[in-house]
Amino acid sequence: MITILLMALAYILGSVPNALWIGKVFKGIDIREHGSRNTGSTNAARVLGAKLGILTLILDVSKGLVPTLIAILLKVDFFENLTKISNFDYVLVGICAILGHVFSIFMNFKGGKAVATTLGVFLILVPKAILFAAIVFFVVFAISKYVSLSSILAAISLPIFIYFLYQEIIYIILGILIAILIVVKHRTNIERLKNGTESKFSLKK
Repeated sequence: MITILLMALAYILGSVPNALWIGKVFKGIDIREHGSRNTGSTNAARVLGAKLGILTLILDVSKGLVPTLIAILLKVDFFENLTKISNFDYVLVGICAILGHVFSIFMNFKGGKAVATTLGVFLILVPKAILFAAIVFFVVFAISKYVSLSSILAAISLPIFIYFLYQEIIYIILGILIAILIVVKHRTNIERLKNGTESKFSLKK
């Protein structure tokens, strides 16, 4: 039953709209009315500046990292025992954190695009795969300067790296599902990329 409690807490923590609250506290603005109007760390960096953008990124990553780490430290296994699927509880806690970030209870079930909180979850579950996915992100970004394209390709590459480095079926499935979620959440970015109207990343001075 600890797993169920952790899942609920992970969802609530994942729902915390860091960019929105940081924008209101430090700049007195609603970030949903500026830039891309997204509450992720990329728009936070564009609108609020590099320092607050980095703070937002760290907090958004922590939303996935902390509950997943707690689940592992507590060795929760309620659903693992029911289903005989190894590490199932850790995956469920991580999913709840990611879903909280995307469908926040504090923003009428709207939210970010899942990238930063996903990073936090997978940093705990499959750190080697995340390292290689991060390399994909930075290589694509260095070439294109598009955060959206970099995030999409890194997300798509992640389950591939999980397969070769871990071969843990539940992690592979999670990677595929989250990659699909990230692509879907970036569908407007994909349209702009196709039309040549997507903004390249630049920081607010």
